[in-house]
Amino acid sequence: MKIPTTPIIYIVDNDPALRDSLQCLLESVGLQACAFTDIDAFLTVYQPEQPACLLLDIRASGRGDPNPQQQLRERGVDVPVIIITGHGNVATAVTAMKQGALDFIEKPFNDQLLLDCVHNALAEDVVRRRARARRQDLMDRFDTLTPREQEVLRQVVEGLSNREIAELLNLSRKTVEVHRAKVMQKTRADTLSQLIRMAMMIGILKIYDMED
Repeated sequence: MKIPTTPIIYIVDNDPALRDSLQCLLESVGLQACAFTDIDAFLTVYQPEQPACLLLDIRASGRGDPNPQQQLRERGVDVPVIIITGHGNVATAVTAMKQGALDFIEKPFNDQLLLDCVHNALAEDVVRRRARARRQDLMDRFDTLTPREQEVLRQVVEGLSNREIAELLNLSRKTVEVHRAKVMQKTRADTLSQLIRMAMMIGILKIYDMED
């Protein structure tokens, strides 16, 4: 099955005139757009494998949670969101950005400003997809490690020496060295710093707050 590569801009707004206007604007510059009345309708057709962004009126929540971004999170939808808001909803839009929205635009909006936001959102989608692909690749490497090698990896990235790991896991130092070499080989890490970055990316190593 061929994975679609043409980006699509999803529009979710309960104003039919605005939906039509946005769709016409996007299609006039060669972009593919698809419009919906509420978030529920969008979720029934969303294709996670296709590059995309979402223009979302925060009032168009549908039957579920009144917070549409919460609905997206619960469904595992990681798409860049641009909030469309009326003048009276700016505070709500700011809150939405704090919850992960990429940008917000006030109605009535400038066409070029909206198009610029859409192109920025599509560029962000590319970045996120690359990061997810990179993380999946690292997870696949991690899954090739034996349980003991995974234990050694966790201790190595926490900063323990081979001697300390040997004492902690009740192993000989030579055995730890063998496991450590296997970890570097299987994860394809060239240096300890690279291994640490990999561990942080897949959540093995906690990123500590410097103020703690």
